[in-house]
Amino acid sequence: MNDRVKADLIEEFMPRAAAIAMEMNDGSVSAEDLTQEAYLGLVTGIEAIARAEEGDEFDRLPLEETVEEAIRMQIRAALDEEAALRKRDDQLFRRAEALNRAIEYLTESFGGKPTVDEIANQMQIPQEEVMEIMKLMGETIPEDEGPQGFSGDDYWVNNPDMRGFRS
Repeated sequence: MNDRVKADLIEEFMPRAAAIAMEMNDGSVSAEDLTQEAYLGLVTGIEAIARAEEGDEFDRLPLEETVEEAIRMQIRAALDEEAALRKRDDQLFRRAEALNRAIEYLTESFGGKPTVDEIANQMQIPQEEVMEIMKLMGETIPEDEGPQGFSGDDYWVNNPDMRGFRS
């Protein structure tokens, strides 16, 4: 299948791809983004058909079914990714709320700003986790607090999983 045929097929199936995107839209992803995902799936489907036609070991793939399945798979992947991101964001939000409640409780109980160790004890989680949550919330972690061997920027340098959250 030459490039001109591929381009013609892509153009021919674009309205169907957009319709599938609207049909599968659950509101968690914008219609524009979902349509772009549908177009990506369309191109993937056309490429799969082209590869199948070039190889002797493949049976000829049914055009419409293959393209529609590729579009649906791409949209499902985008929706699944969005759901995973929302779940992660919800978990981070709940952790931040729990941290705020612990800080408020300790501040009221002791009349001053609690230490990382006091917060960790109150929440029954490791100090490292308290520091991660505080950093994500934009809180300043005093140089002299936190687990032994970690202070200030050293914590973020030594914890590769958290480097992306550094501001």
